[in-house]
Amino acid sequence: MTFILYWLIDNDYKHTYVGFSDNIKRRIIEHKQGKVKTTKNFGRFKCFELEKVSNIAEARKREKYWKSHAGRKKLKEYFNKIKFAAIV
Repeated sequence: MTFILYWLIDNDYKHTYVGFSDNIKRRIIEHKQGKVKTTKNFGRFKCFELEKVSNIAEARKREKYWKSHAGRKKLKEYFNKIKFAAIV
């Protein structure tokens, strides 16, 4: 089974969320419908795939990394590139 780690950014660029799922389409629908407590007040958001892993243990490990200080720092660098690309 393949798990996808993903990153959500609200349209105001103020809030982010990192998660993983084996069914990304279903999970995004849950976010959009407000069924996820953490993201229910996000409103509209952009979704980016971070990586794919082959098992749930690795998915949890990678999610923990992306939520760590080092992972958030890397996401912030990535975010600044995206934001700049959107402006230009």
